[in-house]
Amino acid sequence: MDELYIYRNELKNKIIPKYKIIGISSELILSKELFKNNIDIVPFIEIVFSTSFRPYVIKSRTLLLARVSSLINDYSDEQLFNVKTKLYNYIGKALTNQNE
Repeated sequence: MDELYIYRNELKNKIIPKYKIIGISSELILSKELFKNNIDIVPFIEIVFSTSFRPYVIKSRTLLLARVSSLINDYSDEQLFNVKTKLYNYIGKALTNQNE
């Protein structure tokens, strides 16, 4: 998934707008390459956003995406920076695993 390199480069910037974090998160959640099954998204949500959702939310990627977008939209600048850092680290690990 070549887009991971682009996302990682975008996340290197010190200040990143909310819409970019929402967009990158959306692309990752909707990616069937990165997450073949919806249940595979659970660790990503727990690591990056430090939250969990009920099983009925996990069954629908679009509902999951709506919840995550809403979360990001309500974040303070400090929370947004933390999510950006976790997202950057997660993508870095995904690229490392992909190259092995």
